[in-house]
Amino acid sequence: MPPIFNVKNFGAAGDGVTLDSPAVNSAIAAAGAAGGGTVTFPAGNYFCGSIHLTNNLTLYLSNNAVILASPTNIDAPESNPYSVYQDFGHSYFHDALIWGEHLTNLAFAGPGKIDGNGNLANNSITNNQGDKAVALKLCTNVVFAGITITHAGHFGILANGCLNLTVTNIQLLCSSGNYHRDAFNLISSSDVIVSNCIIQGSDDAMVLKSDYALGMAINSHDITVTDCQIFSTQNNATQFGSETVGDFTNVTWTHLQLTQAGKAGIGITSQDGSIIDGVTYDDITMSNCACPIFLKLDLRSGQAGSPNPSVGRIRNISISDVTAVHSVSIDTGISPRTNTATIDGFSSTTNIPISNIMFSNVNISTIGGYPATALANYPVQDDNWTPDSMGVRPSFGWYLRYAQNISFTNCQVHFDHNDNRPVVVADTATNILFSNFKADVGTGNTNFDISFLNNAGFIATNCVATTNAPVPDSPLRIYASNAAPAVVLPTNYVAFAFEAESLPYVANGAAAVLQNDANSSGGHWLALEATGIGQSIDYTVTNLPAGTYDVQMSWKGNTERGISTFALDGTVLGSGLDQYSSTQTYPTTDYGIVALTNSTSHSIHLAVTGENSAATGYWISTDRFIFTQLQAGLPQPPKIGGISASGANLVFRGTNGIPTATYYVLTSTNLALPPASWKALATNVFDPGGNFIFSNAPNPGVPDQFYLLKCPLLELP
Repeated sequence: MPPIFNVKNFGAAGDGVTLDSPAVNSAIAAAGAAGGGTVTFPAGNYFCGSIHLTNNLTLYLSNNAVILASPTNIDAPESNPYSVYQDFGHSYFHDALIWGEHLTNLAFAGPGKIDGNGNLANNSITNNQGDKAVALKLCTNVVFAGITITHAGHFGILANGCLNLTVTNIQLLCSSGNYHRDAFNLISSSDVIVSNCIIQGSDDAMVLKSDYALGMAINSHDITVTDCQIFSTQNNATQFGSETVGDFTNVTWTHLQLTQAGKAGIGITSQDGSIIDGVTYDDITMSNCACPIFLKLDLRSGQAGSPNPSVGRIRNISISDVTAVHSVSIDTGISPRTNTATIDGFSSTTNIPISNIMFSNVNISTIGGYPATALANYPVQDDNWTPDSMGVRPSFGWYLRYAQNISFTNCQVHFDHNDNRPVVVADTATNILFSNFKADVGTGNTNFDISFLNNAGFIATNCVATTNAPVPDSPLRIYASNAAPAVVLPTNYVAFAFEAESLPYVANGAAAVLQNDANSSGGHWLALEATGIGQSIDYTVTNLPAGTYDVQMSWKGNTERGISTFALDGTVLGSGLDQYSSTQTYPTTDYGIVALTNSTSHSIHLAVTGENSAATGYWISTDRFIFTQLQAGLPQPPKIGGISASGANLVFRGTNGIPTATYYVLTSTNLALPPASWKALATNVFDPGGNFIFSNAPNPGVPDQFYLLKCPLLELP
């Protein structure tokens, strides 16, 4: 058993007046000399300057034992050549009531308290004053258990570059008065569990950061925050950033009660190049959070976050079973504020979207109260990471901009006060899915409920108004401008496939030449051997019944390909298609859904508009055109009869397909993403009896891999 060192045996008075830090440091030095031990604080008030930690040390604060910070006698901040990259408080560690660096096996335990006593500064310091309660730098195997930290100045706990950190059953009460700011700053640290804690801050509450205080970008991984009550009066309750130099992976927030946030309940921002990838939020309730959920990607131009700032990434985030009510800040120190839940990527010469975000069973209630005229608002684009900086959104529930592969499944949005804005605006986004989505509708909203602006692919299925709407359970009104739906394959449909080489065509400015290729549909494809911009080819599609169709084109990619547009009956569909590929590929491009009112011939015009910088030519390839008619009442799709293992392969079998018809196998690691974003794995055909069999060797490094069978029910050549 490690030896015990009672601070009173080393001269500590515990009377709240005598400076006890020399005695405490003597006890710690004795523990260090013994190879480690427990330094105990019996009941009493220990008035202290800086306390210096050592290896293999436990500080045990007994019941009614309190360490009180002195207004002086705190160590001076150490020299840091990297202090220009973050503010004063983040840059230094020695100006703390308790500090340690390059240590291992530390513990802070007991029912006692660490109290800044009104003597720790908010940021800058004077006259040997400190600005943080506990500061740890590059420490390993650290435990906080049972203690309370309050009146902590800039930081309750500042931990930078730490490994194997366990924090359980503690209270960080840093939310009111002039002697509080951040509760827990976990910076550039990994293998961390925070559980069963009460964490309150006036600024950052429970925040993950990565700054440049240690002179390098350090990645963070394997962090769990669970079963905690978290509260911030003026900032985010749970947060990534704003200091975001290193990357973050495998982070889980679960079973949390967020009872206030002056900014966001869930805040994810990258400003200094951080890649935030692989984060899970689950079972979270929040109230009084000014913005329920806020994701923003930008590039800091003010305070330099790193010597080589860049645009990072935010991707692969799962947010499920979240409920947010009364989404307004109620802190008396600031004006009440409320903001729409937001996903906002980065835009400059090149847009960088926030991508692969999955929402499931997320139910948010916003304050509302805005008129329909707010629909005209265009949120500010800047490098400010706060929700307020963007201004009033044009929608009351969700605002998405520069986003990709975002899915909402079984989600709801409500307002506390009637709001005549749409519930959702998605601007300049790709592959946005709403499935089983419910929302309130303003009594004065005569426009629409979900808006897709400049969207390349969207799906909205079973989107209905709540019972609070003027017309309960009515379909939410969809508005699309320069936006095309993603591929939607309903249960029942008919697919009309036309081989390009079998259609009448006219080539303009270049020759059209039949190409033999066993890998293409029908064994052939047609090449417009274009040599420049403006050359084109026109196809005529005949015998196509009137109806609503999803339009697709299969083609062959290769090195000499150009960029082309696709026009049906004179209307351009989708965006420019770049057919360049460094290897031979056989993709299918979806051009969205169109309504054909007449059973007549239809024209398809493919025109060359450019060339990939890596391409060696302007050719356009066409394999076949597929018109999928959307209707009900047709036979059911093929049935998957069984899945078995054969060596390293999974083998899928099924029946009830169309004999000799083509089917496609797609794969994804995110089941909620729309089909258009899944990866094409194989193209096969049903056998003469309508049966199929397919095998694949899953990637052993991917824990979740899903498969999708995409096929026609009836195909007419």
